[in-house]
Amino acid sequence: MRILHTADWHIGKIVNEFSMLEEQAEVLHRLVDQVKELEVDVLIMAGDLYDRAVPPKEAVVLATDIFTRLVKEAGIPVLAIAGNHDSNERLEYGAQLLSTSDLHIEGTVKQKVRKVTIKGTHFYLLPFGDHVSIRKLLDKEEIRDLQDATRVQLDSIQAEMDPEAVNVLIAHGYVVNGGKESVEDSESERPLSIGTTEYVDVELFEAFDYVALGHLHKAQKVKTDRVRYSGSPIKYSKSEARHKKQHLLVDLSKESITVESIPTEPKRDLRILKGHFDELMQGESEDYIFFELEDKDYVIDAMNQLRRRYPYAMGLEYLAKKERQSKADSRTHELADRKNVLELFDDFYSNFKDQPLDDERRQAVQAIWETVQKGGE
Repeated sequence: MRILHTADWHIGKIVNEFSMLEEQAEVLHRLVDQVKELEVDVLIMAGDLYDRAVPPKEAVVLATDIFTRLVKEAGIPVLAIAGNHDSNERLEYGAQLLSTSDLHIEGTVKQKVRKVTIKGTHFYLLPFGDHVSIRKLLDKEEIRDLQDATRVQLDSIQAEMDPEAVNVLIAHGYVVNGGKESVEDSESERPLSIGTTEYVDVELFEAFDYVALGHLHKAQKVKTDRVRYSGSPIKYSKSEARHKKQHLLVDLSKESITVESIPTEPKRDLRILKGHFDELMQGESEDYIFFELEDKDYVIDAMNQLRRRYPYAMGLEYLAKKERQSKADSRTHELADRKNVLELFDDFYSNFKDQPLDDERRQAVQAIWETVQKGGE
């Protein structure tokens, strides 16, 4: 089975006031050509087809065009699920309108997980859903977070799964190997829930031969080659500037797996340029650029001047200011962790007067503080 694993297209995405639709159209139309050249058996889109629940008309037109080309021109089955950015019902309704047996879009969580069989390989489509909705749908009071919700859904799959067949799961979520630090996220990913309730442990997926994940925008594996994020095909934030954007070509059997990166290479890259203002003004680029200025002093109208050389400049940051702010934040946290009021005042006095607090003043502060405490009792 030859699979092309993609995810997180975010069609209609706007980054720092720039529409990414042109780059998305370029990359996705090339994707159709790559699918034909690589003789792929099936294409997976693991969630976040659109960037917003109500996408603009141009985004819907592009998505429809790409899906139509894939299933009719390339003759490739497409398996897609809803992500946390998508409108689940709207996505499913759109699939019905296209009315083709080779386009399988699962927009909403159902009591029974949908299975699609292609050339003897079983694909299970698990769209994103919040744990509260899943608990209500499945009537399972033990579901308290997404880990519980995923475990209950996977248990139902495994109860009917043929262990002799090749079994592939398509899912959208925050899968980790023990903790958040085991994977790399980025600024453009919307949190799935509050705190740590969004994380799902990779151990839950051991029964599957391959798990095609969406949500995290960097291509990466989670513990094993058989559990992978394809990442987004385009860079959608400054934190993704150093990502190598790609689709994943997966050759899969019960006995083996090989994974190859297929670069997406949009016409316009997203990069970080660091240097002094005068140096940067000597260059030029049509890429999307985030500037990191090393100048100690502010440059008047710096961004507008830079945009004369870099028309797609997205942002600007002064590194010296960032360093000062970081030190100030660190100092604030350090002080906040200290509970002794005398220490706090001693620090304040030393910084303000450039000399330590003497014993007489320290005793006076102590007396005042004790009076304040008694007044609050």
